Amino acid sequence: MIQIHNLRQIKNRLKSIGNTRKITRAMEMVSASKLSKVKSSFFLSKPYIDAMQTMLYDIISDSPGIKNDLIEKRENIKNITLCVMTSDTGLCATYNDNVIKCAERFLSARSGSTVKIVAIGREGYNYFRVKGHTVSNRYLDLYGRYSPEVSDEIAAKLVEMYVGGFTDEVYITYTNFRSSLRHIPVVEKLLNIEPVAGERKHYTFEPSAQALIVSITSSFIAQKVRTIMLEAFTSEHSARMLAMKMATDNADELTEQLTLARNKARQFAITKEVLEIAASAEALKG
Repeated sequence: MIQIHNLRQIKNRLKSIGNTRKITRAMEMVSASKLSKVKSSFFLSKPYIDAMQTMLYDIISDSPGIKNDLIEKRENIKNITLCVMTSDTGLCATYNDNVIKCAERFLSARSGSTVKIVAIGREGYNYFRVKGHTVSNRYLDLYGRYSPEVSDEIAAKLVEMYVGGFTDEVYITYTNFRSSLRHIPVVEKLLNIEPVAGERKHYTFEPSAQALIVSITSSFIAQKVRTIMLEAFTSEHSARMLAMKMATDNADELTEQLTLARNKARQFAITKEVLEIAASAEALKG
């Protein structure tokens, strides 16, 4: 319980908390609106990229002699690119901290290689720049607004770095959206395209698997980056909405405690005045 007996102090605290509550409530509603838009786009794109990825993995696994720059694994891994996806602003609880910690664990595990950072979001960019890591490219001021043009630009740049030999592997760390209450940071390999273990389907190709791979690999990376950005922004807006809701609830709780303290302070002041009046009356009788 808050122990304040000065009515003026309580009044000022109540006013300050009320103003803060208006801000946090407004930010909660804005985040909820943004979440609704980007979440629907993410859920629409997720089945497509999942089906596309499954088909691509099946083709690669079923065609061991296939040749493609985005599929072939480099023998000596010396240079690695890590794409880190954070937000441009704070007030989203531990969202950015979790992504950065996940990236730091990856960097520690790859301490024997040269790792360059591609920063998407100002929070990650500022952190790794201050830490002295090499930031080869940065994409800032997105503010959780998904742009297919920016997404395609990032995908094209990553492909260019890999095909051009500037990097031997490309990874991306972002926040995996499981539910509105659960967001898990992950590191996922983008290049080379390497199928994960699992049951595969077998295809008959016309004209050839090689021709299909050439036409699908670049499109796959572009669509993959699009879906990852949508998922990251969905997690960001969800985390910010929850953080602002908790702040609003805390403001309500503080307001309730201060209101009770104000009522007790008023009661104390009234009782004191009554006692003073009664004492004065007794003194006059004497």
